[in-house]
Amino acid sequence: MNESPHYLQPYEEAVKNYGGTFDATLWHSKEGQVKRFDVFCGIVDFTNCSILDVGCGIGDFAQYLVEKNIHFSSFYGIDAMPEMIDTADDRSIPNTTFSVVDVVKKINILPPSDWITCSGTLNAMGEALAIKVIDALFDHCTVGLAFNFLSNQNRNTYQYKCGEDPATEDLYPASRFNTIELLRYAMQKTPLVSFTQTYMGGHDATIVMTRK
Repeated sequence: MNESPHYLQPYEEAVKNYGGTFDATLWHSKEGQVKRFDVFCGIVDFTNCSILDVGCGIGDFAQYLVEKNIHFSSFYGIDAMPEMIDTADDRSIPNTTFSVVDVVKKINILPPSDWITCSGTLNAMGEALAIKVIDALFDHCTVGLAFNFLSNQNRNTYQYKCGEDPATEDLYPASRFNTIELLRYAMQKTPLVSFTQTYMGGHDATIVMTRK
């Protein structure tokens, strides 16, 4: 039997422990998840847009948009864990579709969308694979791509975990990415780049790439 890709193994273990629930998304807290959604919506106006949410988990971003009265034209969420998609489907969120898809292997089968979002999805991939995925997703969107990741430019403002030294922290299965290199890469793809890491004391960063 083939072993699962390394980036899926932590989530498979989490699903075994927690089923298709929020805990299996490996977020530290719902508050942190919502803060990341707030940042996306502070930069991007998703109104009347089609959205592809990569690594959608149990559909929390779709539910967030509905609760914020942000009226998207369509929302397609994908996740590699069937249990998470089952839960997302059971929530019956209006104007949404959810499917079991591993984006690393099957991006070419996905429908084009105005905006593609990745919240927490890249963290367990490692930087090299994450960049390949970002590259493919940006080429697949019609308007733009919004994604977040753990920043390595946080040593002077680290406040998210009080008293913890980022040099010795254990973030498994996630890892920090080279923020400066990711920004340089994004700006090579498009000059229309937004960036912030002000929302968690430098712990997390968000890049939004808009097509010219």
